[in-house]
Amino acid sequence: MKSKLSDPRISRLFCCLTLSILGVLVYGNHLQNTFQFDSVAYIKNNLDLKTPENMLTLEFWFSEFFSRGLLSISMAFNAYLDGLRPFGFHVLNLALHIFNSILAFCIFQKSLNHFPNPRQMAKNNLSIAFFAAAVFLVHPIQTESVIYIISRSEILASTFYLLGFLLFQILLESNKGIKVYKRILLAIGISFLVVVGFSVKQTLATFPLIALLYYLFISPKDAPAIQFILKWKWVITTAVLVFLTLLFYKLLTSETFLIGPSNPDEMVGRAKYMLSQPAVVIFYYLKKFLFPINLNIDPDVEVITKILSLGFILGIGSIALLIYFFWKQESWRYYLFFLAWFFIVLSPSSSIVTLHDLAAEHRVYLALPGVIFIVVYGIVQFLRNFNLNSIIDGSVLGVLVLFKITLILGILSIDRNKVWRTELSLWEDTYQKSPQKLRPLINLARAHSVEGNTIQAIRYYEESLTKGPRVFVPHFNLGELYMKEGRMDEALARFKSAVQLDPDIPETYAKLGEIYFAQKNWKLADVYFKKCIEIDARFPEVFKNLGLLHFYHLKNLNESLFYFSRSLALAPNQEDAGEIRKLIRLYQKGNFKSVPQKIP
Repeated sequence: MKSKLSDPRISRLFCCLTLSILGVLVYGNHLQNTFQFDSVAYIKNNLDLKTPENMLTLEFWFSEFFSRGLLSISMAFNAYLDGLRPFGFHVLNLALHIFNSILAFCIFQKSLNHFPNPRQMAKNNLSIAFFAAAVFLVHPIQTESVIYIISRSEILASTFYLLGFLLFQILLESNKGIKVYKRILLAIGISFLVVVGFSVKQTLATFPLIALLYYLFISPKDAPAIQFILKWKWVITTAVLVFLTLLFYKLLTSETFLIGPSNPDEMVGRAKYMLSQPAVVIFYYLKKFLFPINLNIDPDVEVITKILSLGFILGIGSIALLIYFFWKQESWRYYLFFLAWFFIVLSPSSSIVTLHDLAAEHRVYLALPGVIFIVVYGIVQFLRNFNLNSIIDGSVLGVLVLFKITLILGILSIDRNKVWRTELSLWEDTYQKSPQKLRPLINLARAHSVEGNTIQAIRYYEESLTKGPRVFVPHFNLGELYMKEGRMDEALARFKSAVQLDPDIPETYAKLGEIYFAQKNWKLADVYFKKCIEIDARFPEVFKNLGLLHFYHLKNLNESLFYFSRSLALAPNQEDAGEIRKLIRLYQKGNFKSVPQKIP
C-alpha cells in the first residue's frame, strides 16, 4: 500500500503549507514595524484614507483606473478594517507575498512538465519547484517589497500576473479532454486578471509577450506556430527591427512619450536613464540576487551618459554572453524562456519608462522568478551530472545544497527585516551606504525629528540644505523645527523659501499663518490661512485659527461663525470642540458678556 505522501496532490499541499509557515517564520518579525519612507506620505498622512469608505466604490476605481486605482482601494480596505495602524497593512502584504510564492511553486512545477525535460531530471521536479519558490519567498532582496508597504504595487500586481499565467498554463493543457466552455472560461479569467491587474501597476502590459514566448518555447518543432515563424522568419525579424527602431527613436526624441508629463529637474533624462539600465540590471540587480548583502533602499548608482561608456558596454556584453551561454545548454528552452521572463518583466522600469531612481530593489520582485528558476534548476542539473563517483546520490546532494541556500537566505532576510524596524534604523543604514545622496540625509533628519532628537534633526536638515538648496522638504521641515524651538524669524525664512520652491503645498501657508498670528500680524495671518484653505479645504485647525482671528481680532463675527462651524464639521471631536460650540451658542444668542476671553 502506497504512503499518502506519495500522492502528488498531498505532496503539493505539503509544499504549499511549508511555504506558508516558512513565510511567517522569516517575515514575522516585521509585523509591528512602523510606516516608513513614502508610506508615511501616501498612507499615514493621506487625507483620503481618513474616510476610506469613499474609496471603496466602483466609481472611484473607474475614475482612478490608470492611476493605480486598485492599489489605492487595497490601502483603503486596510484603513477601513483597522484604521491607519501599520499592523494590518503588513499582514496583507505578507499574505500576498506568501500566496505569490505558492503561485510561483505551481508555475515552476507546470513548467517542468511542459518543457522537454531530461529523463534523469524528471523525478526532481517537485524538489526543484519547491526550492525555487522557497528562494523567491525568503530571498533578502524581497524584503523591500514585503516590508515597505507602499511597494504593495509590486506584490499585488504580481498576484494578478502569476495567477493569470498559471491559468494560461492550465489553458494550454485544456486540449486533453476539457470541454470548450471551460477553455472559454479560462480565457476570460486570464483576460480579466490582466486587465484588472493593470490598475495596480502597468507591468501587466508585458503579460501577452511572456505568454506568447511560453507557448512558442514549449511547442514542438513541427507545431504550426513554429513552422509559420520559420517560414516567415526574415519578414518577422525585419518587422521587429523596424518597430524597435521607430520605438527607440520616439523614446529618445520625446521625454514624455509613454510616461506623460515629468519634472526634468528630478530625473536624469531618458537617454541617460536607458544607457544606465544595462549596468543596473547586471551589476546591481543580478549581483544583489547572487550576493544579497549591503541591500539599500536608496542605492547610489552611477549615471552613464555615453554609449561608449565602459559600464554600458559591459552591461550589454554581459547580457549577450548570458543569452549565448544558455542557448548552448541542453535545457536551452528552460533557460532562455526564464531569462526572457527576467528581462521582459523588468523592462518597463529598466528601459523605456524613465523613473526618478535608476535602481530600486522592489522593482525586481516579479522578475526574480526568472533567474531563480535558472539557478535552482542549474544547480540540480550540475550536481547530478557532476556527481559521478560520489557516495551521496546527486538528487539528495542537490536537495541538501538547496536547503542550505534557502536557510542562509532566510537568516539574511530576518536580519535585514530588523533594519526596517523604525525609520531611524532604516535611514541610518541607508545614509551609511549612500552618504553622497541627498534623500537619505533628509530622511535621516526626519527620522531623528520623529524620535524627538531635535538637535540632531536640525543638524542633518541644515547639512541637507548645503547639498540641495532647491529642495522643498528640508526648508519646510526645518521651519517646523525652528518653530518648535521658538526661533520664529528663522522659521519664517524657511517657510518663505518653501513657498517659492513649491507654491501648491497648503501646509506651508498654514505655518506662515501661525507665525504671523503669533507675531500679532493679523492681516498677514488672515491672508496665509485663507490661501491654505483655498488650495485644500480639509484642515480643521486652519478653520479654527481663522475663526479665532476674525472673532477676537478682526471683529468679523459672522465670518468667524462660518469658520468655527466648518472646523467642527471637519473634526467634531477636536480638543477645543466644547469651547467652540459654547462660543457659537453665545454668539447666536447675542450674549457677548459671557464669551470666553481666549480659546487655546
